[in-house]
Amino acid sequence: MRSPGYYGKPLSAGQIAALRLAASGYTSQQIAARLNSTEQGIHLRLKEAQVRLGARSRTHAVVIALRRALIRFDDLELPDQREAAA
Repeated sequence: MRSPGYYGKPLSAGQIAALRLAASGYTSQQIAARLNSTEQGIHLRLKEAQVRLGARSRTHAVVIALRRALIRFDDLELPDQREAAA
């Protein structure tokens, strides 16, 4: 069994990837499809990221990750970029 998350523990690559997609506006279901995971798995990744970052919500976790440069605006898939790629 994995150790539970705690405040201050570094984020995993999967948690960062999920936060990046959440910041891009994807739903948990869409993130799960992109990361070959389940929706429940994504909820757990994002919840653990919230704990590790000391965030009150998923949105707050995204903001903290952006402020700490764990994810960058340049890495986000913003709507105009997704439409151009389609």
